[in-house]
Amino acid sequence: MECENFSIKIESEEPSDVYPDLLSLEVELDDELAGMFRMQIALPLQPDGTWKYLDDERFAVWKRATVTSGFESATEEIIDGYITHLKPHFDPDPSQCTLEIWGMDGSVLMDREEKLKDWPNKKDSDIASEIYSLYGLTPVVEDTVVVHDEAVSTIIQRETDIQFLKRLALRNGCECYVEGEKGYFQKPKVDAAPQPVLAVHFGDETNLNRFSLEINALEPANVAMSQLDRATKAVLDASAVSSQQTVLGKTNALGLLTAGINPGQVYIGINVATGNPEMVALCQGIFHQAEWFLTGEGEIAGNHYGHALKPRGTVAIKGVGETYSGVYYVSHVTHSFTSEGYTQSFRVKRNAIMPTGSEDFAASSG
Repeated sequence: MECENFSIKIESEEPSDVYPDLLSLEVELDDELAGMFRMQIALPLQPDGTWKYLDDERFAVWKRATVTSGFESATEEIIDGYITHLKPHFDPDPSQCTLEIWGMDGSVLMDREEKLKDWPNKKDSDIASEIYSLYGLTPVVEDTVVVHDEAVSTIIQRETDIQFLKRLALRNGCECYVEGEKGYFQKPKVDAAPQPVLAVHFGDETNLNRFSLEINALEPANVAMSQLDRATKAVLDASAVSSQQTVLGKTNALGLLTAGINPGQVYIGINVATGNPEMVALCQGIFHQAEWFLTGEGEIAGNHYGHALKPRGTVAIKGVGETYSGVYYVSHVTHSFTSEGYTQSFRVKRNAIMPTGSEDFAASSG
C-alpha cells in the first residue's frame, strides 16, 4: 500500500500555505466533456475583520492552475487549466465559511468566441490541426482522408472553435479534447495497453470499494443513410453493420442475439454529407458509439491501487465472474482528495462480454 500524494500549482507556484485549510480537491475527467477541478478551502475570519484567501490574487479568475496526483513511487499531472469560478460561502458560524474554486482545462479558451467562418478545400483533420495551432497547442490529429472540395461543398463554422471541432469529431468517430499542451482529434485508443488491473473481492489484490454493471441490449444497432448526390442527382447509400474498432471481449452484441431477434436498425435522416466516403465514416462512427452495450461504475480505494486512473484508456477488471471480467474502456474518472483519503470514482464501458484469453489479469497496481 502506498501513501497518496497531490500538489496544486497556481501560475507554476505551489501555494503551500493553503494546504492546512484545504477541505477537499476534486478533478473530474471525462471522454466527452472538458476536464474540471473543484477546490474547497476554509475561509477563516481574521482578527482585523478580513477573510483569509478571499482577496488573494493567487486565486483570481483566469489564473492558470495545475493539479498533480500520484503516490510515493510516482506522480503525474492530471489536469492543467484555468480558474473560471469563485464561490465564497458565508455561514452563520464563521468557522464554517468556505471558498470554492472551480476551473476547466485548456479547452475553455477555445470556447470563448462564436465564429462564422468557411473552411474550403480542407479535411476535417486539417481544420483540427490549424485550430489547435492557433492556441499554441501541439496537434495530435488522426487523418480523416476526405477533402471537402469547395466546388461541391464548403464546411461552415457557426460556433466556438471547440464546439466546431467536437462536431467534426463526432461525424468521424473521433474524440476531441485538450490535455496539457496538446490538442487531440483521434479515434478512441481501444487497443491501448491497459492500465493496472482493478480487482473486486480478490483477496489482498482487492482495490475497489464498490463496482456495478449494466448490460443494455437495446443500444447496439446497424446504421444506414441515403441521400442525393448534389452534382449527379444519383442516390447514394451507406451503412455500417460491423465494428472496425477493437472488440474488448469474446462475444460482441451480435453474438448475444438469439433466434428470431434481428439487430437493431437506425437511419440517419438529418445530417448531410458531401459524398459516399463521408457518409460511410458517419455511419461507422455512430455504429461504434452504439456498440458499447456493457457499462460499469465504481470507486477505487486510491492507496490500494497505487495509480491515477485516466479516461480515454483501457483497464482490465477481474473478480466479477467470467462473463464480465476483461478489458474495459475508461470513460470517466473523478479524483477526490478529502480528509478521509484519496478515492477515484470511475465509469467504464465495453463492446463485448467474456474474456478473449489474451488479458493480463496479473498486471500489478501499486
